[in-house]
Amino acid sequence: QETINATSITNAQLQAMIDQGVTAALAACDALRSTNGDDSHNSGTGVRRTERATRECTYNDFLKCQPLPFKGIEGGASLFQWCERMESVFHISNCAVENQVKFATCTLHSVALT
Repeated sequence: QETINATSITNAQLQAMIDQGVTAALAACDALRSTNGDDSHNSGTGVRRTERATRECTYNDFLKCQPLPFKGIEGGASLFQWCERMESVFHISNCAVENQVKFATCTLHSVALT
């Protein structure tokens, strides 16, 4: 017979654990960005990459990256995943900062629009 030791935690403790994990993930992302940021052209070997000219991201370019729609009924974890996916799509499509809110807003549906 197996014995399962379950530990009870409060919502506040769970939220603190989530916050700690998110903070650690963001710190790791920032560290990676500073090592290999958009302007550094550093491949990690100490050799600078050649910068390629980039063209402006259009809305069609953005849509080709298949951004996830968000309806507003999925919950907090899904909202977090949607935000991460949007950041990834912005990076992949070279979406200009001034277009990001406009393009992301077009992926909102249903309750998320109210």
